[in-house]
Amino acid sequence: MGSYEVSSDQAVMSVIRMVKEGRVNAVKLEGGEEMASTIKRIVDAGIPVMAHIGLTPQRQHALGRFRVQGRTASGAVKVLRDAMAVQEARAFIILVEAVPAEVAAIVTNRLRIPTIGIGIGSGNGCSGQVLVQGDMTGNFPPGGFVPRFEKTFADVRGESVRGIEEYRRQVKNGVFPDGEYGYGIGEEELAKFEDVVGGGVEGEGSK
Repeated sequence: MGSYEVSSDQAVMSVIRMVKEGRVNAVKLEGGEEMASTIKRIVDAGIPVMAHIGLTPQRQHALGRFRVQGRTASGAVKVLRDAMAVQEARAFIILVEAVPAEVAAIVTNRLRIPTIGIGIGSGNGCSGQVLVQGDMTGNFPPGGFVPRFEKTFADVRGESVRGIEEYRRQVKNGVFPDGEYGYGIGEEELAKFEDVVGGGVEGEGSK
């Protein structure tokens, strides 16, 4: 946020820097009709653009926080107009977030370019789906807000906590690390070393 909203010139300069320094192959930006001219300028500069319409998280305050978009006929028309505008600006794909599945499907059918949805709440009528890896694997703190469209397919966080607790238990009980997870020294060489330092591990400096 703040790298492309001021002007098309600002957006092009920001994107050029991302390509040169960040070595990206494409960029994504939020906004529909109002961002079409900016998308066109970026594409004219030779950089592919993924558009993002519907719920635009960077603009959540203007939208009245995180709310589903396109739930009314007029709202659905706006989603379609945004999609058509960014397509004509030559975006190569459109992310459609938090739009009713029926609306997203109709919008997808009207376009020449693909849409990405379902994992961000826009149903399976889109061309493809996406989920945030941390959300789909359950890798988030318990009790936090999880949007209704985020289905959890695994419990990575729970398994991580289980592993950490088991590590702690084994360390405190002296079970880990053992010889299997370390490096040894021959008995003869160890004896020579102990002769040099004057004692075994219980000597001074062993604590």
